[in-house]
Amino acid sequence: MTGAVSTIQVKVELFGTPRIRGGRREVELLLQCPVQRRDLVRALGEACPQLVGHGVRTDLSDVEEGYVFNLNGLSFLGDGDFTLEDGDSILLISSQAGG
Repeated sequence: MTGAVSTIQVKVELFGTPRIRGGRREVELLLQCPVQRRDLVRALGEACPQLVGHGVRTDLSDVEEGYVFNLNGLSFLGDGDFTLEDGDSILLISSQAGG
């Protein structure tokens, strides 16, 4: 018997330019565990292609310079990988003044 693949559902809330370009406030994502940063970014770009080049790099490798992720409104996520849990809310915001 093979091991079951674990998945989690997270919400990415969009602010500023990503919200305008994406045409929505949030994007729901279903991700396979363990989740790495590149998995989150790729899933976000695929679920909302309007963000590619407007918050998400065109190669879907990461967010563009000047954008950051915040986890549950509590902590900013650095460039490295991070741990997500089912139900987490990730904010995609501009790190520049005015968001």
